[in-house]
Amino acid sequence: MTGAGTPVSPAAFAAAMARLGPFEPHPHVAVAWSGGGDSTALLALAREWAQERGGRVLALHVDHGLRANSADEARALAARAARTGIDFECLHWRGAKPATGIMDAARVARAHLLEAACAKAGIWHLLLGHHADDQRETASMRAARGSGPDGLAGMSAVVERTHVRLVRPLLSFAHADLLATCRARGHDWIEDPSNRDPRYARAALRNAGGAPDVPLAGHAASRIARERDLAEFLARTVALDPAGFARVDLAALATASSELACAALARIVLTVGGGEYAPRSARVEATLVRLTGAAARAGTLGHCRLVPGRDGRLVVARETAGLAPPVELVDGTAARWDGRFDVRLMRSRSGLSIGALGAAGWAGLPRETRAATAKAVPPAARASLPALRDLDGVVAVPHLFYGRMRYPLDTVEIRFRPRHALAGPLFADGA
Repeated sequence: MTGAGTPVSPAAFAAAMARLGPFEPHPHVAVAWSGGGDSTALLALAREWAQERGGRVLALHVDHGLRANSADEARALAARAARTGIDFECLHWRGAKPATGIMDAARVARAHLLEAACAKAGIWHLLLGHHADDQRETASMRAARGSGPDGLAGMSAVVERTHVRLVRPLLSFAHADLLATCRARGHDWIEDPSNRDPRYARAALRNAGGAPDVPLAGHAASRIARERDLAEFLARTVALDPAGFARVDLAALATASSELACAALARIVLTVGGGEYAPRSARVEATLVRLTGAAARAGTLGHCRLVPGRDGRLVVARETAGLAPPVELVDGTAARWDGRFDVRLMRSRSGLSIGALGAAGWAGLPRETRAATAKAVPPAARASLPALRDLDGVVAVPHLFYGRMRYPLDTVEIRFRPRHALAGPLFADGA
């Protein structure tokens, strides 16, 4: 960590970015810019870094609409970006806001908006302004909640999402250093009053004098080792189908250590189920006992159905309850269905939508189609398959190679792109 109040140099920032690469030769990166001191310093440093490499930066600001002057702040940031020649986009959190858990909901909405904006702009890297003080606060709050060793490792400096790579290059720099960076460049910043509002846990911790030191390095090293073991185990035991379900070696789950088996099962249902967070440990453990006991029984977990098969494999498929409603397809426009499938209409065709096949849809398919695909797609996964419909019903089920009246299957492109990869890059501590 740099000394308190010392501006971050371009060389120090470039070294931090180099540890978190690689990046494209002429990087086009996005910066999540709240207007606060941390993200303002990040934007300035990232812009210099990108320009030196023939690249550019897009500043993304999220207006949550939670404060009366948020729109004025967004306009001020847009004007500042225009004056300095920085590309800028303001994203808005629309719709009703929850009565409780507003900060968690705002954080989830912000993440979705930022990631969608990056995907639309074709940007692979989204830079976030979390710093060393944030890291200590995160570890301290997790310790207070009784978090396990993975949580005590803090935030990863690199996180892979469906369409973008989240990068936190400031985790080795203090908040005071970032404010000094702004002052050295003559940049002012916005102070968000919620950062000191004692109703929020992080703000209360700051008001109490800050977070105590937590030995992050030791937890990070052990987390990296566990993630490496998990990735190797998943590669050996899980077959992830492009239709959005998984087959798992049940015997391998039963004979693995409890810690490894639970981590694997949690990761599988997170990938297949498309949830925001992994299921709680107690539920994962109870489900694992039920699946690997003397009389293995089917169950549900994390928006998934888990069905042991006679072939010794466990089928993990998306539950039909809670599946997203159909999405209308527009020629040449990308769509996303159920948070797991990217869909694009490749040929001009009006009146098409993408949605779940459903039990009735499966039953309505020609007998020869069902017979030919019954072994390829287990019963637990059939109803949740993506299907194209028009006003007359099911037009095509691409993963079953079925098209009504020889409907051309290359009309639509469907890719299983879960928000959480089955196994991504190992934890990165940013040091």
